[in-house]
Amino acid sequence: MMSVRQIKQAARAELNKQIGGSLTATLHMVTNVCMILLAEFALYLLMNKFGLGYYYDIKNVFKMPWVTLMWGLQISVIVCFLTYQRHVNRRLFLDISMGRDYILTRQYIFAHTNEFIRLSLRSSLVLTFIKLVMLVPLLISAYMIYRWSLRNTTQSLTSWSLFVFMFFIGFTIIWLAVYIKYCASLALAPYIMSLNPRTNIFDACDLSAKLMDGHYGEYFSLIRSFAIYLPLVVFIYPFFLLYPFWAASYNIMIKEIMGSYWQDKMPSMIRRWQKYRK
Repeated sequence: MMSVRQIKQAARAELNKQIGGSLTATLHMVTNVCMILLAEFALYLLMNKFGLGYYYDIKNVFKMPWVTLMWGLQISVIVCFLTYQRHVNRRLFLDISMGRDYILTRQYIFAHTNEFIRLSLRSSLVLTFIKLVMLVPLLISAYMIYRWSLRNTTQSLTSWSLFVFMFFIGFTIIWLAVYIKYCASLALAPYIMSLNPRTNIFDACDLSAKLMDGHYGEYFSLIRSFAIYLPLVVFIYPFFLLYPFWAASYNIMIKEIMGSYWQDKMPSMIRRWQKYRK
């Protein structure tokens, strides 16, 4: 297993060869986000022009059923769109980190848009549901701490109430660590799906948990090494350099962890598509 320093050196070498492609993929991702923001701003101006400005009043979201419904639909569409685009960008950066031509991959994905939309939404929904189920005990414990702090004061404090309070604090801390590790154990699943879109998402989760065993140290070390650069993202422009570097480093680490399980089926799928579309 390569060290974090070696992973970053390999990432720099790959980016030097594919700097144009990495910047284009990053620009594509940023453009999608900006497009959503501009569409929201245009909708806001349009609503105000026709006297429907209350649609963007947060108080009305919970008071007016039609506003609640429209906000729900709007958020659902945005989440679905960003989920699909995230899946596409993950695949493009995989090609870039492996030194392949990502243009063919993009053409293949766009030619099978409906299939990839279903794939990205299905895998994202399953992963999100699994993580939410694991998050429930943590939320319950945190809520119990909150309720305890409201209902008890230092004057009414007893040994039993103090024991219960400390128990929930300890449980929250321990479960938070368990939850973070559990989420990390599923980190390979989206990449397994990107390498072989026909893989079952549950099989991908099982394989991810198996392969991540013993590699949590390297995983969190790489994340920590990039976390110090987060304040620079505020200036926007460094993002176009930091994100490709992060994506290339992360992809190389994933490849190292997967080892012989790194079997990319997309090139053969693209070759068959090119053969039969002529």
